[in-house]
Order: sequence, then structure tokens, then C-alpha cells
Amino acid sequence: MKTTPPGWYDDGHGALRWWDGAQWTEHVAQPDAEVTDAPTEAEIVAASQAEAAPGVPAADSDAAAVAAVPAPAATPEQPYAAGDPAATLFGVQNAAAGAPAAGGYPTVPGYPPGAPHGGQDAPGGAFTAATEPRKSKLWILWLVLGVVLLGVVIAAAVLIPLLFLNMATSGGNGGTAGSADEQAAVAAVELYDEAWQEADCDAFATSTTEQFQADSGFADCAAFVAEAELFDDNFDEYEISIDEVVASDGEITVTTTESYVVVVDTEGNPTDPTPGEIVYFYTLVPDGGGWAIDGVSDE
Repeated sequence: MKTTPPGWYDDGHGALRWWDGAQWTEHVAQPDAEVTDAPTEAEIVAASQAEAAPGVPAADSDAAAVAAVPAPAATPEQPYAAGDPAATLFGVQNAAAGAPAAGGYPTVPGYPPGAPHGGQDAPGGAFTAATEPRKSKLWILWLVLGVVLLGVVIAAAVLIPLLFLNMATSGGNGGTAGSADEQAAVAAVELYDEAWQEADCDAFATSTTEQFQADSGFADCAAFVAEAELFDDNFDEYEISIDEVVASDGEITVTTTESYVVVVDTEGNPTDPTPGEIVYFYTLVPDGGGWAIDGVSDE
């Protein structure tokens, strides 16, 4: 009698059970949901007759089919013992009548549909789902890093220009006026520039020492106003930029770069606007509780 080789076979309860070649084992695998057509009773008989008893007349097909298909011993779940013709030939009728179906047995000699062939693995079912590759979530990390880097770039683009602007406008050591005295000295220089552009005698007197006023020939307020008005006629777009502030030995030196546009020639006649630039060094000393200009040079 031909025996069915070990393998995964339908046990008639919706699962694949391992047949060890002699009997069913406790190992069960849930297959993928697949719909296969069960062989008809005529196909079972024909296949059994062709393989197990070639040349046997059709009248003896039932006996040949029973001899060709082995069945395991009877169990509470499968009441048909090995060799019982009803287990193979009448499983469908018995199931319809309420008895357990004989689906736990191979339906045709050899490898039934769904059983492993040629050493292939059994159908996946739950095993296939457990071994499916998982999708990587590294893209979330890269997205967060990209947002952080973008924030850093934006912050740098905003803060760096502001830093340079502060250095250029507030003056001081390296472009900043650190102490209160240095800040007062820068304020005096800016007031001095305003006095010339506005012809403001009071601003001139406040921002300079009496000695500086006498040395420059502007001790008299009227003389300064006349000179300031002439200055305004000769220059346009006068701007002052604080470059450096240095405190040393009771004095503060403020270095500036002053740009302008000359609108008259050396004889005082209108001419094509000509841009110019000059660097001045202001020396400031304590005066009346503050700081005042005591000297100006371009060297």
C-alpha cells in the first residue's frame, strides 16, 4: 500500500496540520485564505484506480481507491479508522449527515492541493505576516534635523547683520562703546556733528571745551554759526560712522569715518557732486560732569 509522505495537509478544520507519514501531529499552521476546488468523488476514484491498481475494472474502483489512500487511526475528532472505506469515499456524505468530515485525510494519492511539493515551504499564513519587512521611520529623524538646521540658518542670517550694525553705530573698542564714560564721549561727538549740520551754537558749546572753542576761533557764537552755514552750503549728505572708542590715561579717543558729497569747487562755485570721505580722531576729556571734545585731527 502506498503511504502519504510527511507534509502539511488540510485537517478538515480550516488549518494545515503536520502529517508525519504515519499519523497526525499536534503541529498546526494557519494558511492564507485560499479557495481550492475539492476533487470530486469520481476524480478520487479515478486517481486511486490509475495509481494504485492499474488495469482494475471500473466496477472495483471503490476497493482500489480505499487501498490507495491511507488514513490515520480513529480519534474523537475523526471517528473513521485507517482502512475504513467510508473515511475516504463517503466523507462528504457523512459530513452532510452531521458526522465529522474526512477532510483530514489526503483527498488524492500523492501530494494534495496546498501540500508542500519538492521541498517547498508550507503556505505562509501567519508566518508570512510575521516576516514581512517593516518600513523604516528614519525619514522622521531627517525631517526634524532639517527643520533644526533651517532654524539655525535663519537665526544666523538675522543676528549677524544686527551684530555688525551695532558695532558700526555704537562705536567702541572693536566697534562698541562699553562703559558709561565711553558712551558719553560718543554722544558728545555726535552732538558736535549735529551742531555743524544745523548751525547750532548751543550744541557746539556743549560738546566742546572752552579751550577747544578758543583754539578753533569759535569762542564767539556768531562766528561759529557763520562758519557752519558755509559748511552746509559746501557739503551734502554728510554722515558720520563711529569706528573705535579707546579710553586711556583719563582721555577717550573716538575714531570716525565721515562721508560727504562736495557740491562746490575750491572757489565756491557750484560743481558736479563729488563724493568724499575722511577719518577723524576726536580727543575727549572730562568736562562739567561729562565729556567734551578737546581736540580733532585727521591724522
